[in-house]
This record gives sequence, structure tokens and C-alpha cells, in this order.
Amino acid sequence: MNLKLFGAMVAPLLLAPSLGWSAPVLTAQDQCASCAMWITKYPGPKGAVELVDGTVLKYCSARGAACGWAANAGKAKTLWMHDAGREDWKKPSNEGFFNAADAWFVYGSSQKAVMGPSLAPFADEAKAREFQKRYGGKLYRLKDLTAETLGCGAKY
Repeated sequence: MNLKLFGAMVAPLLLAPSLGWSAPVLTAQDQCASCAMWITKYPGPKGAVELVDGTVLKYCSARGAACGWAANAGKAKTLWMHDAGREDWKKPSNEGFFNAADAWFVYGSSQKAVMGPSLAPFADEAKAREFQKRYGGKLYRLKDLTAETLGCGAKY
């Protein structure tokens, strides 16, 4: 096995407990909880919803994860997403996950995503506004991302 790849897979697991959180790890074998597509095969930020029972639902897009969050209201504990302000849009890494509870989101930009309009999550408002200026879309906070706003329709 490639040692660089191994380190990239193991480092988040080793660092997460010391930081007080445990972000999900996406692998080439993971399938989307909504559509069953291979998660890492497609561009754009990904996400995961951690339920209060410890179950982690992984999604092929940030929009899918936001729909999963909305569909699991009352059972959802943490919404993990890639920070589009620090990740490669085409191939986001496991290091880029953050708790998106206080994130800024740009919905409907010109950036290509999977399963409908793109949703770009940002930990930093200035980076979200910069992205919006460059690629278009509308700025939201998590409380405003309802199933109706996002057009959620598949199984979440």
C-alpha cells in the first residue's frame, strides 16, 4: 500500500479523538445513503449525518447530506461536510470535514455537483461570499436549508 495514502487515511482517525470530535472517513467502497452512488467517484463537497444512535449516513453531495439532515430532524446529532473553502472541489479529502452547524452555504452555483444543484459549505463567511461572487448562487445558513428550499426528493 502507498504510505502517503495510508497516512492520509489514518491521520484523521488518530487526530480526531484528541480534538474532541470524530469526523467521518469516506472510502471508495462507500455508497450514498440516498441514491447508492459511489461517494468518492464524483466531484463536489460530500457530507455525512451522524444520528444520535451513532449511525453515520454518508452522502455523495453536500446537498444530499443537507436533505438527510432535514429528513432526520430530531434524530440527527451532527452534520459533517467538506469545507469548500479549503478543499479541492473535484476531489475533496477526509481532512476537510467540519461540523457544519454554523456553516455558510452557497446553493445553486455554477460549480458542477452530483444529484442536482450544487451546495457549497463554508466554515468562513468571507470565503463563502467570495465563492458566491465568482460562481453565483444564493447564500444560506443551515436553519434556512429546508427540504423545500433544497428540493429534496429521494430517500434520505
